[in-house]
Amino acid sequence: MDELTAANPGDNRMSGAASGSADSRRNHDLERIVLDELKWSISGFAKRIREHCAAGGQPRSVSTSTVSRWCAGAQPGPELAAAACYVLTRACKRRVTPESLGWPSEEAGVAEQALHYGDLSHAVRMLQRLWQMDAVPKSAAVRRMPFAATPSSVEALVMLPDTSITGPGQRLVTAADIELLDAHTDLYGRTDARHGGGQFRSVFAAFLAAHAVPLLEGKYNAGRGRLLFGSVADAVLALASMAYDDQLPGLAQRYDLQAMRLAQAIGDRGRLARGCIHQARLAAVRGDGREVLTHARSAVVAAMGAPALVRAYVAVTEARAWAYNGDGPQCLAAVERARVAFVRAGRGSDPRWLAWLDRPELEGQAAWALAMAGLAEEGEQALKVAMGLPPERTRDSVELLITGAELARLRGDGAAWEESLAKARSAAQHLKSRRLARRLADAAAGGPLHDF
Repeated sequence: MDELTAANPGDNRMSGAASGSADSRRNHDLERIVLDELKWSISGFAKRIREHCAAGGQPRSVSTSTVSRWCAGAQPGPELAAAACYVLTRACKRRVTPESLGWPSEEAGVAEQALHYGDLSHAVRMLQRLWQMDAVPKSAAVRRMPFAATPSSVEALVMLPDTSITGPGQRLVTAADIELLDAHTDLYGRTDARHGGGQFRSVFAAFLAAHAVPLLEGKYNAGRGRLLFGSVADAVLALASMAYDDQLPGLAQRYDLQAMRLAQAIGDRGRLARGCIHQARLAAVRGDGREVLTHARSAVVAAMGAPALVRAYVAVTEARAWAYNGDGPQCLAAVERARVAFVRAGRGSDPRWLAWLDRPELEGQAAWALAMAGLAEEGEQALKVAMGLPPERTRDSVELLITGAELARLRGDGAAWEESLAKARSAAQHLKSRRLARRLADAAAGGPLHDF
């Protein structure tokens, strides 16, 4: 059954006025692109859509008559509209949206569907559409995306890996393809740390729409598929961090959920733990301390048996969650667990996606947790180690200065508080981070830390 709304059949006996009305309903924009610009036949366009849907694991019945009805004014459902626009976008080398063809916007459908923890093909399909939307700079669609009640991560934690990680597509996915994907993720991660997530997220999303989509629709065996899904998950989690930094929790939430589905598919518990950590910080946006702690503890469970560096990461996150809930002793105990795990790291088994977690970063997160828990002396000790952060990590340096201001506030040292804030404002001048700007404003107001 075609996914389109019913169209009234034509009548060969209709009057001239009726013919004019029928002609006014025709989708001239679609006909112009398909027939005039691309020089395709109606049947050729239908065939390309069928091939695209089949490559994505979602075969659809799209015949010549289906497309003919679209040209006559019928409208496809959201799945086929997205597939048709994807095919046209690739062929025209410019973005073709449903709206430009007079079809209903897909935004609301994507916002709703991307909150579902579905099968693997669903996650891939959602990523394609999220990337296409996010590739538009300052997209109104992503800024309108609502921040829903945080989806449960329980299913990701308890479900077994997928039994088949193979791609039946035409294009062979090579090691070079995955290497290019990893290199871009590293590049944009470094750029984000230096300049903030508000500037280059759309460029990265556009790259993924152009490069990662054909890979996900390509041909690969199980071993290559595990590498591909892991690399895509890293890229998606990096995008989620940028969205979070740009105060777009609804977009970050949807990215995180798809990344967790990819991680579950390949049985990667470390990446699942990272997804739970992201869920914890989003729960803090809502101000739900219990949910923050639940997600942080879920990360601890996910990381059991993971490399030591991953366990250090989840332990320091747990410390932050306890601090967020006002439990100083539990916070301090979790900080010590993070330090013990970090000492055991660095023996060749640590994941590349966590290479940024060095000693200064770990102690910086610990200092924040200890400051929020009201443990000023312990926080000062951690902050001294954290100040060895590489200078190119501008945003993290500003975070440390804000933590230093909070520790000065706890000590009652007004001069040190003002000095730290002045340095933070100066260092943040060229950052594009809505989240950091808000943190600076909150710190300047003189109140305690209340974020995550």
